Amino acid sequence: MNKRTTLMLGLLLALFVLEPMVVTVNAQANGPNQPDMRRMPRYQRGNDGTVTIFTDIISIKANAEFPMFHFWYTNDQNGSFALFKAGYTTLIEFEDENADGAFQQDEVIQFASLSAYEWTLQVGTVEDNGLTTEIWLKYTKGAIKTYRVMAPHDPERPMLGTGAIETFEDVTLQIWAHVYLEDYSGEVVDSNGTRAYYLVEGGTELKMDIEIGNFPFSSETSMVAIQTHLHEGLSREDGNLLRHRFETRERNRNVTMTSDMNWNTEDGNETRFETMTGSDVQQIDMVDSITDVAQGFFRWVDTAVITWLGGEQEAVNVTASYVPYGTGLAVYLAYPNFDNGTLLHDPSIGVDENGTPLIGLLSEQVLVLGIGAVAIVALAAIVLRRR
Repeated sequence: MNKRTTLMLGLLLALFVLEPMVVTVNAQANGPNQPDMRRMPRYQRGNDGTVTIFTDIISIKANAEFPMFHFWYTNDQNGSFALFKAGYTTLIEFEDENADGAFQQDEVIQFASLSAYEWTLQVGTVEDNGLTTEIWLKYTKGAIKTYRVMAPHDPERPMLGTGAIETFEDVTLQIWAHVYLEDYSGEVVDSNGTRAYYLVEGGTELKMDIEIGNFPFSSETSMVAIQTHLHEGLSREDGNLLRHRFETRERNRNVTMTSDMNWNTEDGNETRFETMTGSDVQQIDMVDSITDVAQGFFRWVDTAVITWLGGEQEAVNVTASYVPYGTGLAVYLAYPNFDNGTLLHDPSIGVDENGTPLIGLLSEQVLVLGIGAVAIVALAAIVLRRR
């Protein structure tokens, strides 16, 4: 046997040794007929009242002061490469003067910053045979705060219309959010049956139920909007430079924006979101400008349900509009008049599993490959010494 053949046999032997190593690591991690405990969602509560939920893919921190979330990939330490923020900041009554079904600033009647109210943040789990299948959060709006602090992420230009903190004090508002272990299929149902379908991705998505009631409408035609602010966290890797861009997924266009853009230079400059056909779920992505990979998202079902006095339920359309304002993207979810009723709607935030940063993603496999590489080098050295 010549030296070349001997060397090749040594390398093949090393690869043969490597393959069972990978299988053994996976078997030890999961065990025979055992659930992968690393996939189960878990949470911790901070001394400041914040709640952080972890899965093997996404981490979500909920602010205790008002409904705001930070979210990032779990394997990306504290969001060094991709850190996103989403907050519900303002409750608005408006008159749809241009009849497009969406909100624009020059249509405001009255509004109130949600940070002006007390909020209760609860957390709990759902378990099945010792397996955590769901973690839920619930924000409940309370009375006016004794001290007034405006939300830190409100647009720099004050909103038009009349401030209505006292007027909206008795409005009931709950945001009940869920992270599931496995994919969850849901339906929007009213008294006439199923009106919309949606899928919540297990381990990567925080699905929310927003419920609004006891709203003091000024007229029979006025509407309600919730102002949502989407932000990118400052990337330490890039020296505090913004790394991501927003991209809408619309029927005839995908509009691209960045956090430092500002279209909010004149009243009523918000753009109506063109709903995608063939889908009940609409979406805005946060895309990595370097890799061109979609990572974070904000999505919503384009149908909500009004429950009227007496219990009858009616499905209604949800429209959206958006505008970048220099430090993020304002998204307005608009609902029709539901005087003497209660409205329920389903938006969500999350990360795309396919966009997971490679940092730490393959740590176990890298370790095993490292062991295999050592074996290859060692065997090769033995062969070479025999030359």
